Amino acid sequence: MKNIKNIIKAICLSSVLFGAASCNEFLTVIPEDEQVVETYYTSEEAVNANTASLYTANVWSDFHMNFMWMAGDELAGDLYYTYDQEGQFYYMTFQNGNTFLTQGWNGLYRVISYCNNIINGMPDAARGNGVSEEVINRALAESRCIRGIAYYFLTEYWKDVPIVTNNNIGSDVVIRHKQASVYEFIRQDLEFAKDYLPATPFQSGRCSKYTAIGMLAKLHLTMASHLSDASSGDNFNKAKSYAAEVINNSGFSLYQDLSTMFYPAGNNNPESLFALQCTSDGYSYGNSRNVAHSRNALITLGSSWGAGKGPTLSLQESFDANDARRHYTFMRNGDHYDNLAGGGYTYYNFSEDESTETSNEMLAHIRKYVVGANADCDGLAGTSNQDAGNNIYLLRLADVYLCYVEACIGSATSTTDALALDVFNRVRARAGFSAKVTNITYDQLIKERRIEFALESINFFDIKRMSYRDMNKALSYLNDMKRERHYYSNGQYTWQERNASNAYHGGFTSLDPNVDPSGKGSIYYLNPNAATITITESNLTLPVPAETITKTPNIMQEPVDYTF
Repeated sequence: MKNIKNIIKAICLSSVLFGAASCNEFLTVIPEDEQVVETYYTSEEAVNANTASLYTANVWSDFHMNFMWMAGDELAGDLYYTYDQEGQFYYMTFQNGNTFLTQGWNGLYRVISYCNNIINGMPDAARGNGVSEEVINRALAESRCIRGIAYYFLTEYWKDVPIVTNNNIGSDVVIRHKQASVYEFIRQDLEFAKDYLPATPFQSGRCSKYTAIGMLAKLHLTMASHLSDASSGDNFNKAKSYAAEVINNSGFSLYQDLSTMFYPAGNNNPESLFALQCTSDGYSYGNSRNVAHSRNALITLGSSWGAGKGPTLSLQESFDANDARRHYTFMRNGDHYDNLAGGGYTYYNFSEDESTETSNEMLAHIRKYVVGANADCDGLAGTSNQDAGNNIYLLRLADVYLCYVEACIGSATSTTDALALDVFNRVRARAGFSAKVTNITYDQLIKERRIEFALESINFFDIKRMSYRDMNKALSYLNDMKRERHYYSNGQYTWQERNASNAYHGGFTSLDPNVDPSGKGSIYYLNPNAATITITESNLTLPVPAETITKTPNIMQEPVDYTF
């Protein structure tokens, strides 16, 4: 049987995705064509080929290539980047005309439209061609699981969003539905997926029932975080139960090699519950982050756009000095990597004469998901088309582990639950910590999650759950990061002085040369006049894109309950 990567490569070469986007329809949805589906779903292989499309980076491209990390990492205060519209997510100045905001919205509805095509068009056509009910239900379960995940992202970013199940819906009837309805819709999709997906993926990289159960744990944890809701306590219990089922029964385990976890070698490892399947088959089919986030062409031996991006000082300060994850999350002065730059790279804030490498404002650059040149990753670095072959995680087992801990804490402030302590310590043991934690506070958990999932674009969802619990706490958490802090390079030093054996250029100091009685100050110093970036409650819910409002004018009416 072909594995999912081979099927995806076939999809790249000859499209099995029928239908074309229509500018008259809602967003980027793909109209369903009954004549096409009747002649397409002729076998189990044909059904599998079409569901395989739902895992491709291409179908998710408008979401993952830009919006995913801009919203997930910049909004969360983990990623520094200030350029143009991309930087608006860092400064919290985005408005509904932001190009990448529109891409994110359209991208997630694009995924939903592909799922809807299969859910609505496949069963009768496949049944008429003699495909078994087991295969039909499995395909429905994959589609509904992935649709539920896409809706989870939508409602956590935009709160009240349209529930669209029919791709042929007219733009004049599109309205928003209340977040509670969206949660219930997601729950029903995931429950169906849980019941009909196999316990073990029938092909590597596919969803299993534990993908659905893991997402159910996260969904119920999110619902429970609305502490004023009468069902909050019940949802914490359900989140705990679902997460425990994954922990105890799934057979999934933590992947122990941090050096390859975000490389092609780590694709579909025992920790991966759901990941976008990335291939080096051209623009949008692979992982763009090797190009978008790498420091310079020395690392990729090709294109690179990551010079101005870096982990915020707040994120850097969150890591303990001996945390093994730090080295594989971001690079800073003196770090060496054997699997970058075609066989080895040492990171320095600047090159000897500053002609090839210069520092950024964070004195650090991104490491996670950066895989270097083809020689560093079995020929799967891709090209300047941004198509590296390392998968993009959307749900890891470690996430479910820490969701269990959070569910055990519930509305309280800490937990000593035995399983919570066990899985929390497992995550920390992989990071190199041998000491056992015997009590986990909510603040400890949030810090651990921030570090574990740094630059994976999911930490914003933790902040959203915190805001549901206590908006003031969430805003204090964000504003205490002081994300406006950044370093200046002290131009009073020549490059020879910078490279002197006793020069200090690797660490963090706020010594402004203008107030240094001994002379020039340090080679880098914190900007003493940076304007404060203040996050307010309104920043935590994204605006409906202007383009969408134009296409669907009724979308700005008050949201309503969905009729199930």
